[in-house]
Formats: sequence, C-alpha cells, structure tokens
Amino acid sequence: MRAPVTAVAVLAILHGIAHAQAPEPRPADPVPDPAPPPPDPVWSAYDDAFAKAASGDRSLASSRLAELAARWPQHPAGRRAGALTRAFERDESMTATSRANRTARGELLFWSTVGGIFTAANVCVIVDCRSDRESAAVYTLSVGGSLAIAALASHRGVAQGEAQLYNSAQTWAAWNALAINDGFAEATDAAVISLAAQGVGIAAGIGLWKSWKPTQGDVALTNSFLLWSTVLTLWGHLAFAEEPSLRTVVAAGDVGLLVGAYVSTQVKMSRGRTLLIDVGGILGILAGGLVAVGTRDENAAGVSLFLGTAAGLGIAAVATRDWDLPDSVKIVPARFTGIHNSSAWGVSALVGF
Repeated sequence: MRAPVTAVAVLAILHGIAHAQAPEPRPADPVPDPAPPPPDPVWSAYDDAFAKAASGDRSLASSRLAELAARWPQHPAGRRAGALTRAFERDESMTATSRANRTARGELLFWSTVGGIFTAANVCVIVDCRSDRESAAVYTLSVGGSLAIAALASHRGVAQGEAQLYNSAQTWAAWNALAINDGFAEATDAAVISLAAQGVGIAAGIGLWKSWKPTQGDVALTNSFLLWSTVLTLWGHLAFAEEPSLRTVVAAGDVGLLVGAYVSTQVKMSRGRTLLIDVGGILGILAGGLVAVGTRDENAAGVSLFLGTAAGLGIAAVATRDWDLPDSVKIVPARFTGIHNSSAWGVSALVGF
C-alpha cells in the first residue's frame, strides 16, 4: 500500500513543480483609443459665419450662411443655416420696404417741398412772371403741387433709405443743372433744362431704389463722398491758384458720387457714423483754416485747407471704425445637433445680423 501512495505523492509534487515553473501569460496589449474624427467642414463653416457676425461683419456672415445652406441643404448645419437665412431675409425685407415710418415720410415731404421752390423758380422763368402776384401764384402752385405729389406717392409708407435716395436724387439733379447752365437759369431754354434735369433725377432715384434698395447708411455715405470730393476740389484749385469753374467742381462731385456709391456696396456703414466722419471733415477745415490764417500765401492756405480736411476725414473714419459693432451679445438657450444627429440643450450667443 505504501508504494502506490508514494507514487501519487511524487506525481503531485512533480505536477506542482511543473505548474509553478509554467510562465505567466503576458497581459494583452491595451487597445489604443480610436482617433478622433476629423472636424466636420460644414459645422466649421457654420461656426466661421457666426465668428464673422460677432466681429461685426454681418453682411459677410449672412452670405456665408446662405452659401452653406445652398451647398449642404440636408446637413443639420445646412438646415439650420437655411432657417436663419430665411429669417434674416424676412427681417431685411421689413427693414428695406415694409418698415415705413413717419420720420422717413416727413423727410421726403419736406425735401420735395424744397425742391418745389427750385421748380417754381424755373417755371417763373418759362412763363415770364412780371408781377408779384404772378410769382406768388406760380410758387404756390409749384410748391403745393410738389407737396401733394410726394404725399400721394408715399401714402403707403416709405423706408428711410428710399426717402433719402429720392431726396438726394433731386439734389443731384439740381446741382448738375447748375453746371449745365453754368449757374441759375435766366432764359427759357436754361429753365427747361433745369426742369428736365429734375425729372431725370427723380426717375434715377426710382430706378435705383428698385434695383439697389440702399440703406440710409448707403445713401449717407454716397452723399458724403459727393460733398467732400467737391470741397477738396475747391481747396485743390486754391492751392494751385486757379479759379475754379462751376462745371469742374460739379464734375468732381459726380465722380465722388460714383465712387461713394461703389464703396457703400463694399463697406456697410450707418448714417450715424457718416455724420461723425462729416464732423471730422468740418473740424479738419477749421484746423486747416487756423494754419491758413497765419499765412499770406493763397497757395499755402489752399494746401493747409486741403490737408486739414483730408486728415480730419481720415482720422474720423479710423476713430469710428467700431461705431457700428453690436453693443452686446445675448445668451439664449438653444438645442444643438451633433455630428451623428445627437442633440442636447445648451446656451448660444445670439448676435443680430
């Protein structure tokens, strides 16, 4: 009996030794974390549009959103961009056409009435007003007629940009009529030219509104270019000791008008900022005039006025570069859609554009 027991014991010892000498299995290498997915270009474009809006370039932001919605209409970011674009277009439509207010209509009626005075003066030349009664009758009918026409034409309301465009078109027409006639009309043919120029100006204003629909800032910026190109031309003539002709000055103003109209399509500016830049130009004239007073040379005075005006306009433009930026960013709750169409609630910075 002892031999079998001894054999079993030996086998057990050998099994234990073999088990003890067996190498431990190596732990498996850790599975590396999956690489993060590349950024979604559509969401990146969406974020970039809002970055442009936050920096104040609302026009570029809206165009980026419109492009995003057109290229990826089925993407969550594209659908959201499309909804924002449609809402923005509705707001723009209200701003440009439907947001008629009494201030704009009042401005249109006032400047149309003033334009009626210019019309009356030319009509009096045509009909040869010989007495005070005849002049009073012509002025009453012309001014009253201008007021009545403007009131009827704007009875459904008028937008700020529209009213200012019509007023500016009338002023531009009268200004160019002076250049064509080389002064105020004193003969029948010159008076007819002045009245025709007024008609062309009004027609141009209507056509520009239908095709361009500028904001009040666009019109104000264009008018500023007209004004200051005219003033700088006068100072230039003074600097070169040349007698300025009315036609040359008006032509320079027309060039400035065209440049200003183009700039207004590239740089969006409020009417308030254009007024501040105009103030800078006035202060520049005063500063240049202060220097010119100490000189007895007309050429030096012209150079001083030219440089002072240009410097005042430039400094004012730079100093007011942040004038039209949004005052604040509004934080609102929003539901976000992720890359894999997962959604969650959070907060979003709302910037109006």
